[in-house]
Amino acid sequence: MLLILALLLACFILVSPLLRGWRPRLGGEDRSNQLVKDPFCGTYVPRSRAVRRESGGEALHFCSTDCAARFARGERPV
Repeated sequence: MLLILALLLACFILVSPLLRGWRPRLGGEDRSNQLVKDPFCGTYVPRSRAVRRESGGEALHFCSTDCAARFARGERPV
């Protein structure tokens, strides 16, 4: 009986780290779902759907190509 319990415990110890890797971790939000703010119009959009441009070595995220183009031309939001 003790041998069976020892084998079950050993299996649990070996398998549990593998199972932990398959479960979603609490508090670990996927970065693609984080909201980013459009610097032109102020709209928040999911990072995965944002239009990404670089300006001065900094990554900027826009809600649309129109906002990105207007920002690049130096227009002011209405």
